[in-house]
Amino acid sequence: MTELMDRYLLYRVQVKQDPEAFAKIYDRYVTAIYRFVILKLPRRQDAEDITAETFTKFWQHLQSQKKVKSVRAYLYQIARNLIADFYRNRKTDESLELVTFEADVTSNTVQEETYGRSYMEARTELSLVLNQLDKLKDSYRDVLALRLIDGLSFADIAAILGKSTGNVRVIYYRGMKALKEQK
Repeated sequence: MTELMDRYLLYRVQVKQDPEAFAKIYDRYVTAIYRFVILKLPRRQDAEDITAETFTKFWQHLQSQKKVKSVRAYLYQIARNLIADFYRNRKTDESLELVTFEADVTSNTVQEETYGRSYMEARTELSLVLNQLDKLKDSYRDVLALRLIDGLSFADIAAILGKSTGNVRVIYYRGMKALKEQK
């Protein structure tokens, strides 16, 4: 159903130049793309910039009437390329404010009263998983993040990474094994 809706929205954007259809695509994928990007960049502002640039490049691509097989896969590909460009072009002497998930997770009374104990426990568990993912090889981290955090299928991950579905499955299982061995 998601793929069918994406194709319909793509049609409306490309043929009818409908900005509302693009806004719906944006709304459907912005959170997932941002989550993917922030796991790979040192600052939130950089992640926000890359996320915005991802959708700008996607809009430009659609306006040039080029084919898109999968909206989700193409957005992730754009984001991956922009992240690579970011690191390629980054100055080595630039001091960067690192994003740490522990800072967001610290359990103080205001957060606990606002969100509840189960929310705080989930944030803490996410922090622990993210810290463990950081210790893995990049290929493992990419596949595990896309599968476990974003909930993508092996086929979608394969399209995003430009690998075969079987290769992605192997990377996933090896990454899970490496993750379990860290404990």
